[in-house]
Amino acid sequence: MTPNKLILNWRTWKFSVASSSWFRLGVPSTGKRWQRPRLLSPSMSYKVNYLIDEGVLVGKGSNTVISLLHHFFETHGLGESAVSLHCDKCSGQNKSGFVLTYLRRRVLRGLHKEIILNFMIAGHTKFSPDLCFGLLKRKFQRAEVHCLEGMCRVVEESSSVNVPQLAETEDGTVSVLTYNWQTFVADFRTVPGMKKIHYFCFAADHPGVVKHAESFGDPLVSMTLLRGTMKQGFLSILPAPGLSQQRREYLYNSIREFVTDDKKDITCPPP
Repeated sequence: MTPNKLILNWRTWKFSVASSSWFRLGVPSTGKRWQRPRLLSPSMSYKVNYLIDEGVLVGKGSNTVISLLHHFFETHGLGESAVSLHCDKCSGQNKSGFVLTYLRRRVLRGLHKEIILNFMIAGHTKFSPDLCFGLLKRKFQRAEVHCLEGMCRVVEESSSVNVPQLAETEDGTVSVLTYNWQTFVADFRTVPGMKKIHYFCFAADHPGVVKHAESFGDPLVSMTLLRGTMKQGFLSILPAPGLSQQRREYLYNSIREFVTDDKKDITCPPP
C-alpha cells in the first residue's frame, strides 16, 4: 500500500576511520576517512547509511546533501504524495537556499504534492538517527574493518534497522552520483532571517511559494522563491576529486602496515 505521507529524519556527516583496531594499536585517528550521512524513515522502519570514501566525496555542502536526498527519494521512496522532513540546523548544508529550491522544484514537477521541512531547535537536536548510530557505533568499536565494504557488513550486523548504501564500490562502480545542483537551482530569492526559521512548507496548490514560520504556532509567512521561470535541461555530474598525493603517501607510509594483506591495495594503495 502506498503511504500518503513519508516522515523522514535526516542527519548529516559522521566521521569514521577504516578500522577500530587502529585505535587499540595506537594509530592516529587520521586513518582512511569515510563520511556517513544518514536518513531514517519511521514509515519504512529502517535507516539508510550512506558510506562515502574520502576520495569520492565531492564536498560537504549543499551539492552533496541534495544529491543524497535525491538518491534517497529515487531509490528508497515509497510513492508517497507528501513528505515531512526533520533535520539538524546545519547552515550551508541542510539549511540553505539551494535545498529549499530543490524541494520547491520537486513540488513544481509533481514529484510530491507537499513537502514540510522542520529544523530542530538548538539544544534539542537528538532524534531517531542518533539512536541507530549508537547501535552502529557499539558494533564498530568491537569490529575490525579494513575497507569500506567491511564497514558495510558492520552496518548490516549492527541492527536490523541499519541499511548501508555505498556511494562507490571498491571496483569503481558508482552507485550514488553527485550533481551540480547549485548551478541548476541557483535562481532563487533568499528568505530573510532564514537562520531563525524552523518550519518551511511547499504545497502544490501554491506553486513556487514557500510558507515559513520561526516557531511552532507562529503565523505563516508566504514568499515566492522562484525568479523568472524554472530552469530546464540536464544536471552536470561532479567528478570524484580523488586523494591528494600527500594524503596517498600518508596512508601508504603510516596506515598500510595495519591493514590486512588482501585489502592493502584497496585502502592504502601505493601513491
